[in-house]
Amino acid sequence: GQLYGDVLYFATEARAGWAHSDPHPFYFWGYFVGLNGLWVLVPGLLLLDACHQLATAQRGHDRPRHKAH
Repeated sequence: GQLYGDVLYFATEARAGWAHSDPHPFYFWGYFVGLNGLWVLVPGLLLLDACHQLATAQRGHDRPRHKAH
């Protein structure tokens, strides 16, 4: 949900031609892109970590089990 909202936030601003952002480079890159980009980076990293853990768990579950006789 967070990533979807961030994509909408950036996409609507890009579609409007960046009309609502301050044109000063420090504000645009530091605040608009940098600080708001954290809201894309952190959930993205958490999503990648979750996918890695799920894949590892699935591989462990899919291994054939040896019966002890």
